[in-house]
Amino acid sequence: MRTSFLKLMLPSALSAVLIVNVSLSSAQDFNDVPNDLKYTLSVFDSRIYSSLFGTDEMRAVYNDERLIEYWLSVEVALAKAQAKYGMIPLEAAQEIEKVAKFSNIDLAKLKQATGKVGRPVDGLVRQLRALNPTVKAYVHLGSTTQDVMDTATVLQMLDGINIVEAQLKKLILKLADISEQYKSLPMVSRTNGQDALPTTFGMMTASYMSELSRNLTRLRAAKEAVAVGQIGSAVGTLSSMGPDGLKIQEEALKILGLKVPDISWNASRDNYAAVVQALGLINGTMGRIAQDINLWSRTADNAVNEGEGGASSTMPQKRNPRASEFLGGLAAMSRIREAGALEMLQQSETRQGAPWISEWSTIPEMFMITSTSLERANRLFNKIIIKPQVMSERFNDSKYFVMAEAVQQEISKKVGLGKSHSMVVDAIKKAPKNSDFYELLSKDPEISKILPEADIKRVLNPKNYLGHASALVERAVSIARGNCAK
Repeated sequence: MRTSFLKLMLPSALSAVLIVNVSLSSAQDFNDVPNDLKYTLSVFDSRIYSSLFGTDEMRAVYNDERLIEYWLSVEVALAKAQAKYGMIPLEAAQEIEKVAKFSNIDLAKLKQATGKVGRPVDGLVRQLRALNPTVKAYVHLGSTTQDVMDTATVLQMLDGINIVEAQLKKLILKLADISEQYKSLPMVSRTNGQDALPTTFGMMTASYMSELSRNLTRLRAAKEAVAVGQIGSAVGTLSSMGPDGLKIQEEALKILGLKVPDISWNASRDNYAAVVQALGLINGTMGRIAQDINLWSRTADNAVNEGEGGASSTMPQKRNPRASEFLGGLAAMSRIREAGALEMLQQSETRQGAPWISEWSTIPEMFMITSTSLERANRLFNKIIIKPQVMSERFNDSKYFVMAEAVQQEISKKVGLGKSHSMVVDAIKKAPKNSDFYELLSKDPEISKILPEADIKRVLNPKNYLGHASALVERAVSIARGNCAK
């Protein structure tokens, strides 16, 4: 048996225990694994599914080793600040920094202690104290578990946001390129599932691009808001930090690269929730994109295909839109975690344990979902197959009735909008089944008087009724690229 990675990600709000993820070299090895390490309940930790739900980059942030290092960094920063203002000896701070290493932490013992106490920092601090008499006397002095865990969570979230931001910008810029390329490519738009009017493929992708650009702005705002540390002692008053408590707080957070809070936020989880909600909006956009790609990939449409669609295990002719399926599924998973973000806010008085515990799964899982979604979306749009000829054929399939508004607007120049609308509606009502719109118009006695054959052909050309689509796309692309450059 070989142990590949040690994880402390809490897979659910009901499980505050350390899980060791084991990679097995053979089926035989599985029998040698302790029972409490054999099984996982979450796709994020599963040896079968985990490659589908998470990216290597995000796993490098959300794993046991890294989380413990965040906790230890808070303990070191606090000790340095306390030493600067004479609360503890300088030698003590130096010793704490020397021993506060992941390599000095026994994960089996930490797991056991966490299972007993329900929180990991107590066990972590005990192990540090056992390493050195000086450390024993001064580590974690005046601090509380929530100070350490909350501040570490902020550090972890900031690293996670940086990854998401880079992925998001990459996707926005890719969509900008596609939108610009296809800004004038006509396609049938639909409202309520029905053919509506001509639009352009570039207009559709620019809509995704702009929405994601706004999500980028929201994510940056959430990042700015959450970059605040929590060093406040048990109930936030800094009572255990002595006369220089405010200075110690400021110095410790300065070392960590965090802002000082206007007031301690033990029970205020709005900034955490804002980050989760910002991630949720990104995933919501992914869900919208997924639905459209899925619809455009249908046999009846077939205007857009995924470049790496999955094959059916039994139907040779099928190429399933696997990427968009996953984006839709991840969006659904995201919505559940967004509800968890609102649960974070349900604190009472100075602190409440239950909502706090729920954060331990909600936040990491949301980052995993978002990172996976953006990675898949980037792959999808790098390989997407766009079929201009098929998009053109869809107008033929609609018998050009999708151009009814264009006809109405043209007739209104002569008879006014009210009458032109009635004329077109009446003509459509009288049309035999499977009628062609061109034939219908050319044979209608009233309409043909106003629109000669040449005018009918001109009006029924989708390229002549795209409005300002190209200019709108160009404007949106310019704004989105500018936002990415900030």
